[in-house]
Amino acid sequence: MKKTIAIALSLALAGTAASASNAGFGFQRSIEKADFITLDLVRADTAGTVEILDATANGIGPVIGTADVRSGANNDVRIHLKRQPVRFLTAVLRDVNGEIVATQRIDTN
Repeated sequence: MKKTIAIALSLALAGTAASASNAGFGFQRSIEKADFITLDLVRADTAGTVEILDATANGIGPVIGTADVRSGANNDVRIHLKRQPVRFLTAVLRDVNGEIVATQRIDTN
């Protein structure tokens, strides 16, 4: 009986670990103000999109740039910005279904 419970528990935990996401952004806390930004690393479980949202005095503002990413590690993702950021940016990684899978705040210098 103990062996059956141990096997069931290990299978349940293995399933949880397999479904855990590795999606996210590399360590990047600030950028220079420019017409574009370059994210050093974006990890995606599936193909998707990175959106760059501007901040306003009231919180998160509009999307000011986007770039497509492929599944896996995406190095040096360059994103053209429609306008200069106001305060700080939020990078949002969306999967192919449009679901948010990771976010990161990025300060502007």
